Amino acid sequence: MKSCLLLLTFWAMQAVAQILFKYGSSNANRWLLFFILGNVFGASSIWLLMLLYRHMNVNVALALAAGGGFLFCQLAVALVYHSRLSFVQVIGILGIAICMSLVTFGERKQPEPASNRVQMTESDCS
Repeated sequence: MKSCLLLLTFWAMQAVAQILFKYGSSNANRWLLFFILGNVFGASSIWLLMLLYRHMNVNVALALAAGGGFLFCQLAVALVYHSRLSFVQVIGILGIAICMSLVTFGERKQPEPASNRVQMTESDCS
């Protein structure tokens, strides 16, 4: 449940950042302000990604965060700026969503913490 909340918040923050960037790019007088605001949302969302890495397999977390973030951004920009998605774009979005679900079917075991792993030394390599 916590992972789902983290993912949804990450996706929403990424979408807000993209909307702010788009708005700033269309208004030269406010470019810097919206560049900074967009980066506040975008850069701080990476903290949530780091929290996801604690709760999920890193490959699954990254695939879901990046893919879902992209999908959220596409849909948010389409809704806010009334841009129409073509049929091929919709197929692409569905393809990404399907691939995201396929990634979750793999290994779900959380890797052991780095402190529990065997550390290699120089003598192990010679």
